Amino acid sequence: MRVAVPAMNAAGLEAPVSSHFGQAPFFTVVDQETGIAEAIPSPGHQGDRTPAQAIAEVGVQVVVCGGLGGRAVQILTDAGIQVYVGASGTVAEALAAFQRGELMPASEASSCQHHPAESH
Repeated sequence: MRVAVPAMNAAGLEAPVSSHFGQAPFFTVVDQETGIAEAIPSPGHQGDRTPAQAIAEVGVQVVVCGGLGGRAVQILTDAGIQVYVGASGTVAEALAAFQRGELMPASEASSCQHHPAESH
């Protein structure tokens, strides 16, 4: 399974988790079977592609993040990607919390309400 985590830098598993999905400068994509982590620069909100659309295109099955807007939840779930919120610390710590079942599945109700229409 491939998992994407929004990150503050390109330090892989040691990168701090970005608290806002759509504002993350990087996404760390981790292959859970091999343990290989790859940092992907976020496209931001350039052109007609949002960060959620960009992540949906890289073949991940799960997104683990601190929080995100309702539009990002919709884009990711429509792409068949499971989304979990409440992550913090480093990417490695966020993945461990996900594996222990400590994170909540994202929904419209759990999205960041101050930017519900954005890919936050």
